[in-house]
Parts: sequence; C-alpha cells; structure tokens
Amino acid sequence: MDRRIRRVLGLQLALMLIATVGAYGLWGLATAQGAWFGVSIATANTLLLTWRMRPNNKVPGKPASLNEFIRSWLERYLAVGALLALGLGGLKLLPLGLLSGFILGQLVWILAPLTIKET
Repeated sequence: MDRRIRRVLGLQLALMLIATVGAYGLWGLATAQGAWFGVSIATANTLLLTWRMRPNNKVPGKPASLNEFIRSWLERYLAVGALLALGLGGLKLLPLGLLSGFILGQLVWILAPLTIKET
C-alpha cells in the first residue's frame, strides 16, 4: 500500500477517535454515534479506492482505461450513498453528527498531502 494512502487512513482513524470523543463531549452520545459513522463512511471510501488501486487489479503493460476509472467512481459513489442512507434512514443517526463526520473524513484527503515530506 502506498505511504500516502496509509497516511490518509491513519489520519482518518485518528480523526474518528477525536471526532467521536469531541462530539460526545459537546453534544452527547447520539451525535457522537453519527460522527463515528460518518468518518467510517469516509474511511470505507478510502478502502474501496485502495482496493481498486492494487497492482493485481491491473493488466501488466496496459494503462488503466476510462471504463475502469468510471467503474471505480461509480462503486465508491453508490457505496457512500448507500451507507449515508443506512445511517440517516435505517439507523436514524443525527444528520449533524453523520454529515459532519463524513465531511471531516473527506477533508483528510486535502490535509494529508500537507503532512507528507517528499524525499
């Protein structure tokens, strides 16, 4: 696994702990559960991307095609949509916590490259 992806996953897991504890301290258990689930959705999205980027998913000597890119995007988009629907509809989690956690989890993708030193 690429070290940049490992950095993103590590930051997302750390953020999961921080967001859950912070939401619990400020707004209570219901919001903390939503925040945990929201960051978990962003982490699942990262894991799907990592799975798609594995070397054994690629044909040697052939660049990735547009079809593979679109399929990966669609899988991730549908997975996130289904998990958000599950959290909001099925589990009845508070929207504030759930969406805040998801946004923070996705924000890691912007912040993680700033923490990596290129050698």
